[in-house]
Amino acid sequence: MEFDIESNISFIEDKINALGQITDQEKPYTRIVFSKEFYDGRSWLNDQFKSLGLSISTDEAGNLVGLLKTNKKTEKLVIMGSHIDTVPSGGRFDGVAGVVSALCVMNHIINNNINLPFDLAVYDYLGEELNDWGTSCIGSRGIGGVLNQEILSRKNTSGLVLSEEIDKIGGNTKLLNNPLPITKNILACLELHIEQGKILEDRKIDIGVVRSIPSISRFSVTVKGQAGHSGTILMNQRSDALVTASEIISFVNKSAIKLSQKSNQHFVATIGKINVHPNSAAIIPGLVEMTIDLRATSKNSRQEFLNILEKKIAFLNDTSSCNINIKDIAFAPFVEMNKDLIQLFKNSASSLGLSNNIMDSGAGHDTAQLSRVVPAGMIFIPCKDGLSHCPEEYAEASDISKGTAVLWKMVEKLAFQNINKT
Repeated sequence: MEFDIESNISFIEDKINALGQITDQEKPYTRIVFSKEFYDGRSWLNDQFKSLGLSISTDEAGNLVGLLKTNKKTEKLVIMGSHIDTVPSGGRFDGVAGVVSALCVMNHIINNNINLPFDLAVYDYLGEELNDWGTSCIGSRGIGGVLNQEILSRKNTSGLVLSEEIDKIGGNTKLLNNPLPITKNILACLELHIEQGKILEDRKIDIGVVRSIPSISRFSVTVKGQAGHSGTILMNQRSDALVTASEIISFVNKSAIKLSQKSNQHFVATIGKINVHPNSAAIIPGLVEMTIDLRATSKNSRQEFLNILEKKIAFLNDTSSCNINIKDIAFAPFVEMNKDLIQLFKNSASSLGLSNNIMDSGAGHDTAQLSRVVPAGMIFIPCKDGLSHCPEEYAEASDISKGTAVLWKMVEKLAFQNINKT
């Protein structure tokens, strides 16, 4: 049964708008993991699963799962989904489009009494966005068995322990030492996501088939100077931490521009989080804390950047009146999507008459974590002006429906392959 793109647009719009209403009303669109709004979002999604007649569960890593069982004697499984948590004052489509598209595929299958040769599940992966515990992709990392004790024992700024929050939502962190047993049965993990960039929109391409997801590194940088009275300490007597920090910020930006042009591969570096102490107009800044976010598809470019950054910091430690310290706080390695699924996604889009292009992702996703333990692939659909992680984030429901048609075609092709193997 073919998936009708036009007739499914209203389904997609209704679900996205409904979930968009579940937000911190003072900071739309905000649904931080483990917040009241997040629990309310999970309750809404639970109701959607129930209305479709799916079996509902929460796995050991705290992921919410809606399962459609096959009538065949098999434990094989295909999973679709994304996440419903957001960054503060984020958008209505990041993650949500992937969950809603999976719901739409499931609705299509059930309404048309389609029998699959494997189980099919919709996943809401727990806590994909970077959060107050300093880690992202909590649920998908848990599936892959990489939520170690150091991460699980972290406390957030309110003193809440991550493992306790996962257990409270229905997980079981005592069983997260290894990849979850279910990974042995997963045939494919599929995810639809907004691009969060402008390539598809600018080139008027319907579907981006993701080839790789970059390594993501984060470093904390501390610059220690000396606080003092802004009116009485002369300029040549100062140890201004913010002035020295500004040199690092400018250096990071200029170096990233040069390396991205040199390698002609995806390479970006950002300092987007900065704390200045004591943060007063009448006091010379004595301490600056900031975070470097580094993303690269090339290992060589990444290492070259770190080498020149190390030399720059050493130079500033020798020549400025401040002390600078840099610490590695997080790393997720470069991953490639499953080559068979890449080709199948491309064939699926082409068979529907949708323009498509193979591309690299600039952002991290749950699929990156899952690709280490199961065959995984994902597609992008266009988003307006490439804006994401902000209230202005927007994707046309018609574009999401086109991506959903590709997602359904993938399930159909995987079903055909599986039948032929049995």
